[in-house]
Amino acid sequence: MDAVRRLLPELSTSLRKGNCGRMGVIGGSMEYTGAPYFAAISMLKVGADLSHVFSPPDAAPVIKSYSPELIVHPNLVPGSWLQRLDSLLVGPGLGREEKSMDVARESILEAQRIDCPLVVDAVGHPLSLIFELSAAAAAASQQSQHKPIILTPNAVEMDRLAQKVLQAATLGRPLDEIKEIASKVAGLLNMHIFVKGPIDMFAAADGSVRLFDTEGTPRRPGGIGDCLSGVLTVFALWAHRSNEPLSTAAEAASFFVRECSRRAYKEIGRGMTATDVIAQVAPLVKHID
Repeated sequence: MDAVRRLLPELSTSLRKGNCGRMGVIGGSMEYTGAPYFAAISMLKVGADLSHVFSPPDAAPVIKSYSPELIVHPNLVPGSWLQRLDSLLVGPGLGREEKSMDVARESILEAQRIDCPLVVDAVGHPLSLIFELSAAAAAASQQSQHKPIILTPNAVEMDRLAQKVLQAATLGRPLDEIKEIASKVAGLLNMHIFVKGPIDMFAAADGSVRLFDTEGTPRRPGGIGDCLSGVLTVFALWAHRSNEPLSTAAEAASFFVRECSRRAYKEIGRGMTATDVIAQVAPLVKHID
């Protein structure tokens, strides 16, 4: 809870719309319209001011119908909008069509050229894209312009990534061995990795690793990972602005979403869904604030 409290921007009457964050989500597809919505609405509920969703034309009207509070663009390409965003999340519900992957690639690389923390949801993107992003991160780091890049794989996706980068599996290994592998992968890629699991793990690009084991829930409905990605993208921005380490943003996001899930499960039980978790976001912010 303290990590969340340290990151919350101080509110005052002098603030203007956008001061607490202009967020962007690139994602969605005809089949997956819920994922970008869950991420984008979580951004607003946790305290960001504006939330833009860039989605394919066949998905945008559906996403727009979920909430009038989201700004939904019927195009995966942010274009000039990217320069106006403070933090960007790429990937929720994006699918694996070649055109979508091309857009993701260009947007990710462009975000690296501006002062924009970047979260890449899961690692469903081609490995070539991850390596290209890694090279861009290394170049920016050498110029003292390194921007935060966070990958958010689940346990299975982390296993695939580790096998491709290190030829080392993580599934079924003891926690200490997984920590060591995650540390090496993050260092080699020059990116931060937030591994979602029974115990969340944050492996920083400098090789340090932290574990977060706040009590959560035995329920695993779809969409909670998207909520986490959205909240993490906001907290990464606030950490970036306040010179807090990204590990603080990771700690805050892990605690926050686990606590929202715990509260939703306590109230609803087995029938809890991601929508119920989102309903706990604003009340929890108020409680912490």
